Amino acid sequence: MERVNWDRWGALASSICAVHCLLTGVAFGLLSVAGLGILGSEPAEWAFVAITVTLGITALVHGLRKHHSLAPALIFSVGMVCLLVSKTAFGHEHHAVPENASDYIHTALNVMAGVCLVTFHIVNQRLQKSCGLHCNH
Repeated sequence: MERVNWDRWGALASSICAVHCLLTGVAFGLLSVAGLGILGSEPAEWAFVAITVTLGITALVHGLRKHHSLAPALIFSVGMVCLLVSKTAFGHEHHAVPENASDYIHTALNVMAGVCLVTFHIVNQRLQKSCGLHCNH
């Protein structure tokens, strides 16, 4: 039985999350016109966050057990802080066209979170692949 590659799935989920955040922050009106307004709903956003965070934590634990490097954990933490600040300080409100600086900051934080999470998965996976005899297998 083949092992699940948590980083591959996590990178995919994080990429989808980053694109979602960019689209809902910059082109929310276009999503509505295309009949995809549901993607900008609060339940959809929390579903993206839950999936991304669950895969991220799972990959982080597996990675730490194997390569013992804290670098991926730091990148993951930066992404989580960006996501947390975005969700708590700026809420969920979307406008068809960004109306003020806080709309842009909200979008930027969400996209930065997604980019950090994708980067985390790539770094984590590379460290696991480069593990030699000193790593736990």
